Amino acid sequence: MSNLGIDLWGAAFQAVSFLCLMAIPWTDGRVRLFVGLLAGAGILTILLFQYYIGLETGDSALGFELIIVTLSNVVLFFLASWGVERLFRLYLLKRQQKKGPPPSGS
Repeated sequence: MSNLGIDLWGAAFQAVSFLCLMAIPWTDGRVRLFVGLLAGAGILTILLFQYYIGLETGDSALGFELIIVTLSNVVLFFLASWGVERLFRLYLLKRQQKKGPPPSGS
């Protein structure tokens, strides 16, 4: 497999992991649990790989810097997704209250 193929699969794996992370606030019940487990496993794998990069290059500071950047991205992406979900929910609730109750049929 060429380096382009490995880089492409790595980028796709990271994208899916972060999309699952961002989907956690938007889901509910068992789906939330499943998406959370996928996101957690993906992020953990990414962090372990970055630690491995630091060990292989002989520069543990590089590995820890990569880990800190990834953890910062995890927090940023999750909080941004959670914030957008809350704003969207408030908008829908306010819109529903403006409509008023449905008229009674009989």
